[in-house]
Amino acid sequence: MKLFSLLAAAGGANAAYTVLATNYSPSNFFDYFAFYTGADPTNGFVQYIGRDSAVNQGIISQGNTAYIGVDKTNVANNGRQSVRLESKARYTRGLYVLDLAHMPTGCGTWPAFWTLGDNWPNNGEIDVIEGVHEQIGNNVALHTSDGCTVSGSGQTGQVLTTNCYVSAPNQSSNQGCASHDNRANSYGGAFNSNGGGVYAMEWNSDFIKVWFFPRGSIPADALAGNPEPANWGTPVAMYQGSCNINSKFNAHRIIFNITFCGDWAGSVWGSSGCQSRAATCNEYVAANPGAFSEAYFRVNSLKVWSS
Repeated sequence: MKLFSLLAAAGGANAAYTVLATNYSPSNFFDYFAFYTGADPTNGFVQYIGRDSAVNQGIISQGNTAYIGVDKTNVANNGRQSVRLESKARYTRGLYVLDLAHMPTGCGTWPAFWTLGDNWPNNGEIDVIEGVHEQIGNNVALHTSDGCTVSGSGQTGQVLTTNCYVSAPNQSSNQGCASHDNRANSYGGAFNSNGGGVYAMEWNSDFIKVWFFPRGSIPADALAGNPEPANWGTPVAMYQGSCNINSKFNAHRIIFNITFCGDWAGSVWGSSGCQSRAATCNEYVAANPGAFSEAYFRVNSLKVWSS
């Protein structure tokens, strides 16, 4: 296991990133990831399968792009088959730039692109892309141990909560410090109809920021050499305040996963706009394989930079 401690990115200096720590090339994308096959920690109606099974069933493929999907063929009374990819490398700080052509969407789905430290929540969690069902707009959040709050200023996204502690009083359990991007094309079907876009997350000792750039509005340097986020304008989410970033976030792996129902998507089924299709989220996901033809990530590129 590689551990990248991107120390040169530790400060808040406004400078271009010049060192490419990892290029997750689509042609051999899955070589960089371990396939988690245990029970879903979020209690989803899912069976996470290994690489060989996923390849054989057409759930993953790589080439000019990397395809990360789910079983869309079989009735799944014991949970729908999917994958949860966890990077073999670990990272502390840096700039993470994901170019997506397509993200999962549809009733019952709960996809995410995120980073996670061990001994949760003590080494932190950063949710860059997350949503459920046919949600409008993307959710961004941090999850930490006690003692991390943020100001909520300096961002374009809607501030939902400012206490990152997973058991914060007067917040939903594990809500963390959350923001919502009200642009429809930042998530789901509208994202896909627009040809996708670029998500970028910058993590240093002073702050954690997340940007989203729709296709057609992507800064030239975001996908080229030497990206310089100081020139990218106000981020969707800006996390800074009474929080020691260095102590709360350490040695993260990068995760892509697509789960179903579970703690979030299952709990809001009755108000999701999908509830007329089945009595419960699990029943819908089990009985309707053809409903998940849009439940996939298509990755153009993923790069992790240090400066």
